[in-house]
Amino acid sequence: MRKFAVLGAARIAVTARAQTVTQKSGWAAYQTEINRIIGKVNGKCGSQISASYNQSTYLESDPIQDRTQSACQQAFGAMETVCATDAGKQAVKGLKFTVCEFSTTGTSVSVSNSTLKIKIDPKNSSITGKQPGPYSWKSALEETL
Repeated sequence: MRKFAVLGAARIAVTARAQTVTQKSGWAAYQTEINRIIGKVNGKCGSQISASYNQSTYLESDPIQDRTQSACQQAFGAMETVCATDAGKQAVKGLKFTVCEFSTTGTSVSVSNSTLKIKIDPKNSSITGKQPGPYSWKSALEETL
């Protein structure tokens, strides 16, 4: 029981830190930008995707300092290029939601239950895929979708 109380206090401290005016403004600006990007994707692909950041995953990092939001925006924007083909367009249309998360296990893309998950590891920015070698956001998305 005592361990739970300590963990709960730590979680409150992290949450309180994440609620500064600077961070609230930063998160709002990041959300506005990915909404703009996803709007372009939806227009080009004929999709109805919504997007967000999973703020609860940013416990070890401050996106304002590490700039992971830029990588998220690039990944979301790459979906527009995937829609250059009919197969890509159909794959993107199958998505309902996209989410960007902080990661300490590498930068990658995955899909589950019509949700595209972009994981950004600021210490390991090389995009990993199913095969060895370097990936672009477009190639990782095409392989995953």
